[in-house]
Amino acid sequence: MTTEQSTTTLPAGLETYFRTLCETLGVALIATDSELRIRVWNAAATRMFGAAADRMIGTPVESIIPQDSRETALSMLRDAIQFGDASQFDFDHRDVQGVHRELAATIAPVVSETGERLGASLCFRDITRRIELAQRLENSKKMAALGEMAGAVAHHFNNILGGIITRLDYAKAKGTPQELQRMVEPVGGALVRAMGLVNGLLTFSEGDRRTDDIADLNTIMRDVADEAATAVAARGIEFTLSMPKLPVAPMARAVVVTVLRNIVQNAIEAMPNGGTLRIDVTVEAGTAVIRVTDSGVGLSAAARARLFEPFWTTKGVLAEGTGHATGMGLAVAHGLTQMIGGSIAVDSQPAQGSCFTVRIPISDGS
Repeated sequence: MTTEQSTTTLPAGLETYFRTLCETLGVALIATDSELRIRVWNAAATRMFGAAADRMIGTPVESIIPQDSRETALSMLRDAIQFGDASQFDFDHRDVQGVHRELAATIAPVVSETGERLGASLCFRDITRRIELAQRLENSKKMAALGEMAGAVAHHFNNILGGIITRLDYAKAKGTPQELQRMVEPVGGALVRAMGLVNGLLTFSEGDRRTDDIADLNTIMRDVADEAATAVAARGIEFTLSMPKLPVAPMARAVVVTVLRNIVQNAIEAMPNGGTLRIDVTVEAGTAVIRVTDSGVGLSAAARARLFEPFWTTKGVLAEGTGHATGMGLAVAHGLTQMIGGSIAVDSQPAQGSCFTVRIPISDGS
């Protein structure tokens, strides 16, 4: 390692110890003076950047940082010297063989025994392998999720098609127009369910692209509230809407109604023995905030982690219950909300109900 002559005298043997320590570090160590010129450059820095210390000492440290990351790095270096701040940043680096590497840099001030900030240090680590492993893990998770989704799709369609085939075989065996007529309605219902599954998948993957159905948020919320009041009327659920006069805010009616309808339906299903359902609407910093709160069974941490996955459900044939729940309602709501630049969050605990918070950016329609 090459350094400029230090003005601080160290006890005998100690300077050699620290020089050896810096030289043999497993990370690239570079230090600058207050003018951001390189004063320390260890062997790992030589290997990482392909330049010897005697060539780099005295040169501006910015020369080793790619142009697109240079402004960020220089700002952090100046803050380290001026304010004593420590910081980190990552950047893409092409090594001496021309291979792209991802480097992580830690910046810290170099401080004298009297507390004077003499310059800044930069420690560089090659995190390429770590990022590759993280990407592989993420890809594995995606493939596992796709496998679960494919299994769920197959399960639903097998049930639907199996029911259709059974009914048609029965009607065919009877061979009477009356039996054929009697089978038309359930077969039609099964086909409608199949179409709903396909449409749900399309909505989740592509979003609802309709732009010709624009309505004011006040109108949309009144429609949603009317639907909710009708849905809970015979279920022993008390429904409340809290909504001040909102600013005129044009939105894609079908999208917002679908999002809230699916969340409300989920809340109703979480209260099989009755309870309370409340919708609160406010406007905060140019964003419509809609909270749907129920007093239902609530969700565990494991359930919250998977809540917006397609075909994952705590109800119906894919879970422990029976029925026709497909696990697409909240997945579709999540996808549509993201499509219009919003977000959904859930706060829930087992046996303590749930609160879904939908945030949708609004614009002045005046």
